[in-house]
Amino acid sequence: MVSKIDICNLALAQLGQEPISSLEQEDERARRCRLFYDPIRREVLRTHNWSFACAQADLALIDTQNRGIKTQYIYTYPQDCLFLRKVYGADGSQNVPFQEMYRTDQQVRVIACAVPQAQAEYTRDISDTSQFDPAFVKALSLALATDLAMTLSADPSLARQILQKYTLSLDEARRSNMSENLEIHQAESSFVEQR
Repeated sequence: MVSKIDICNLALAQLGQEPISSLEQEDERARRCRLFYDPIRREVLRTHNWSFACAQADLALIDTQNRGIKTQYIYTYPQDCLFLRKVYGADGSQNVPFQEMYRTDQQVRVIACAVPQAQAEYTRDISDTSQFDPAFVKALSLALATDLAMTLSADPSLARQILQKYTLSLDEARRSNMSENLEIHQAESSFVEQR
């Protein structure tokens, strides 16, 4: 199982840096990893619809607003949501148009749409490394290395090379995910036909 330290050390290895044993150690490499890790983890989670981070949930209704003949339903934003991908209705309506807003009266982030009993598909904010997909680990370590490159090596060409590797790793993950989803869809279709 890969750990947060392992991911940081993969990033440091891309830069030709010595590994660290703890994020709490007092040196520049550990301080930079500690500073960059979580924001970059969230950023990489948002860049792709990683299957391990995909969640579905019923949205909690907090308000309704009548706008002429149209009713708008206001839902709380899922607490663990990092990126809202799709809103759909319990009645089977798909890809319902929605708007993300901030309610100043309640100081909460909300989702507004024209569907009662809405559900959402979104990317969860996962920090538990035991749940990470190997392709995500690779992409995260490369993204981390890209940001670390300028602060630890001050070599712009190294940063560009690692950024290129990161971009390729995301493309690879997208192709793999599409292939995986196609196989699941074909298996589901085959199961339905057999019934």
